[in-house]
Amino acid sequence: MTRPYELRDGLEVSSSEYSTRIKRLTLIGISFLHLAVGRGIRGTYGVFYVTLLEAFGWSRAVTAGAISLSIVFEGISFPFVGSLTDRLGPRRTLVVGGSLLALGLGFSATISSLWQLYLWLGLVTSLGFGLIGMVPHVAMLAREFSKHRGAVLGLAYAGGGVGILLFVPLTQIMIDSWGWSVAYLGLAGITALFVVPSAWFIPTPKSGQSVQSARAGGKKTDWTVKEALTTLSFWLLFSSRVLASMGNQIVITHQIAHAVDAGFSKLFAASIFGLMGVVSIFGRVLFGSLADRIRGESVFTLVQVISTLGIASLMAVQDQSSAALLYAYALFYGLGQGSRALVLSTISADLFLGKNFGAIYGYFTMSIGVGGAFGAWLGGFIHDTTDSYFIAFLIAMFCFIASTINVWQVRRSPKSIEGK
Repeated sequence: MTRPYELRDGLEVSSSEYSTRIKRLTLIGISFLHLAVGRGIRGTYGVFYVTLLEAFGWSRAVTAGAISLSIVFEGISFPFVGSLTDRLGPRRTLVVGGSLLALGLGFSATISSLWQLYLWLGLVTSLGFGLIGMVPHVAMLAREFSKHRGAVLGLAYAGGGVGILLFVPLTQIMIDSWGWSVAYLGLAGITALFVVPSAWFIPTPKSGQSVQSARAGGKKTDWTVKEALTTLSFWLLFSSRVLASMGNQIVITHQIAHAVDAGFSKLFAASIFGLMGVVSIFGRVLFGSLADRIRGESVFTLVQVISTLGIASLMAVQDQSSAALLYAYALFYGLGQGSRALVLSTISADLFLGKNFGAIYGYFTMSIGVGGAFGAWLGGFIHDTTDSYFIAFLIAMFCFIASTINVWQVRRSPKSIEGK
């Protein structure tokens, strides 16, 4: 007989139920922490981008190319990360990822030439980001929570907002105080201290452990990777993520450079990005909760409309008198930042959840590399060609609109659920 635990409202739960609740809270907390570190450090690319331009005099397109390579390689790694999560479990995957990310960041402090930039930033750290990123955490949480999945993922994704809030201004301060090399070492130390030890608290999945059923029709969808990749729904979601990621990276990679070009200080621009992180925390929790109550397509549309208003505000920034527009950008774009991936993740879990969901979700998130890498490079190329980001930001707005149209076609596909 299990021992009951009395709660404040007079209700009692068994020791096994109490243990399950503690386990689930632990999983959410670890996901929050890892995404805070991973997304927060990833968010510092814009800060290092401006600093490396000044330090080495490389062109914007060539320098942004390393960021593009990083996004591409991280995207390519996602199917491997998903398969690794399915086979080894999230604990081992995250330990390896945290160790690799710390190693890559540490060696990034030694960069003195383009090949080193492309190796350590473009390849090694990007694989580390992939291994501690959304793929293992979404797979872990989606299997653990059949109810309130959107809200749970929203809480976990909120870690990315906290990370941006903390890491972007902190990195700029470290660069201003000690230089970019020490800043990279500092980030490596933080990764080693917080990511690797915390991963050991994740319980190892028991052999034959059942997977929670998807919400769609209340049916268990035990998809294989091959079956999922043959559905039109998968490719509609994939293309939506490509477009959304492309538009997002055009904006995120070059937002600080655009603000600095307009006459604002780098620290002020980085602080605006940090403010976006604060706003995104509320956005992720809000839109995650909404995704449990209304159609994911409707939530995604709302996210993209608000984000487009943010891009319009950033486009209108011309000089130091436009500070109010930067704050408007932080508000609108911050609400949508991270929520796009969150809502698309809930839709993909609704459709494809099963024992192979980690690998399927890994293939799905390859879209981030495809779109994001091209977007980061395209923004730099357009600026080098036109000496302005106006056209680049306009393309980003178009990408958001097109991605929304695609999402609305997903459930109209005859293979959206019954493709087996």
